[in-house]
Amino acid sequence: MADMKKYASGLLRPEDLNGGARQEKIVNVYISDKLNAPILTFESGDEMVAWNQICRVLVRAYGSEDSDWIGHTIELSIGTYTNKDGETKENIQVKAISSRDEKDEATKKPPAVRKDLDDEIPF
Repeated sequence: MADMKKYASGLLRPEDLNGGARQEKIVNVYISDKLNAPILTFESGDEMVAWNQICRVLVRAYGSEDSDWIGHTIELSIGTYTNKDGETKENIQVKAISSRDEKDEATKKPPAVRKDLDDEIPF
């Protein structure tokens, strides 16, 4: 059975949020060579460019390491800004939902292996 998520996902744009705000869990962060900006990958399969304003929100909420962002839930909603020509444009606003300490359990480091399990097995 094939996973069809990859065909239904892509870079989020403001018009994707016309139905209202939504919450997404960050599952990966990587730097786009083309855009020279971080790309957030969400559990839904969608991705979003994390421009400066978005990065500032995430750094304040979760820390400056990209790995610190993984496992956290954020809210995406439509915002507006005024461009240099005075036109009002839509953009995506981000709000931290989970606290720094509420990182998803699946993304936390596994517990260390106990030393007493290092006994030798004779052959």
